Amino acid sequence: MTDLDTDLVVHRHGLPPGPGVPTLFFLHGLTDSGSGWPEAVRHWGASHAIVAVDQRGHGGSPRFTPAELEQGPGEVFVRDAVRVLEQLDRPVVVGHSMGGAVALAAGVRRPELVRALVLEDPAPRGPGEPLATGRGAEFLEGVRQSLAAPDEEALYRLRKEAHPDWPDSELLVTGIAEQQMDLEFLGRGSYKPESPWTEMFASVTVPTLVVSGDRADEVVVGQEIEAGLAEIGNERVTLVRVPGTGHCPRRENPEEFYRTVDHWLAALGS
Repeated sequence: MTDLDTDLVVHRHGLPPGPGVPTLFFLHGLTDSGSGWPEAVRHWGASHAIVAVDQRGHGGSPRFTPAELEQGPGEVFVRDAVRVLEQLDRPVVVGHSMGGAVALAAGVRRPELVRALVLEDPAPRGPGEPLATGRGAEFLEGVRQSLAAPDEEALYRLRKEAHPDWPDSELLVTGIAEQQMDLEFLGRGSYKPESPWTEMFASVTVPTLVVSGDRADEVVVGQEIEAGLAEIGNERVTLVRVPGTGHCPRRENPEEFYRTVDHWLAALGS
């Protein structure tokens, strides 16, 4: 159910939207869904209006059509995000992994719609990286156990074993999201917007916080991207590493993740 003109499933939380109420727009990562933000909702719900979506092919949102798969799912994600942004009041867009790449592309292409970007270990396309990564079989294998779980209790145990350091509230919802995936899309291994990160980080004009981890073997924003950001020198972009974390800082060290983001947002007046 949604008051927005979109065919995506929309989740609203926090304060009712209105004058003086800041808005957060959440874009989840690959195999996740708009239900995968319970701790973020708990943290920001008393002070913000929150909108989260199940991106296409995820959660309860429509599956990709053959034409959309040929067009490129990453570009469809950006189109969907922009359509929602056009109906919101210049939110801060918070995106994780694939959702971070989508948020970055939307912010570059339609900066007038975005107050700022918070990108949690975003996964944009690298220079020269093919749109089809060849990792479809790997992604399908990654959701295999969740698909085979006979009930929610078993699914919770599987997720707890895989992610013992995550908040309990994040476990079952992410397992259910894996069960809801558009498997044809997932198996293709193509999910990133076309523009490479070098181009997007050079072009972004809205304040942008990149939050990644410091476990080098688990992060997308590794030393190559860090060095690239330094070379690009865009003063709008700030990179912060959350100690003791990998690809999901908000789940692996919530206290430091939210402290970092809150401090940055306060400096913006958001």
